[in-house]
Amino acid sequence: MQWIIQIPTYRKMQFWLPAIGIIMVGARSLAQSHTLAQSLYLYAAVMIMFPVMLAPVRRQITRDYYRWVKDPTTKTSGGVMAWIVISMLVMLLTIGVGWAVGGSTSA
Repeated sequence: MQWIIQIPTYRKMQFWLPAIGIIMVGARSLAQSHTLAQSLYLYAAVMIMFPVMLAPVRRQITRDYYRWVKDPTTKTSGGVMAWIVISMLVMLLTIGVGWAVGGSTSA
């Protein structure tokens, strides 16, 4: 996700997101006795969701960040926030439907 925003300080941390995702999804899968296919589906969905959600508005996010660095009272763009919220809801709904469909066919 951090490579999308193009902020140099975030580039140093971009390695940790997949590692944290593996740990979190793996722990959840072990706790709930999910199959390997279910675990990989969740991991892939979560790792793909954020770049897909942020890619269309990356310029505005980067611009807003640098404006905020200069003036901390600066607000984010309303259109960007609306896009992020709506696209996240759509993607979570899509992931949930995929999970439900996958669960019903494996029974």
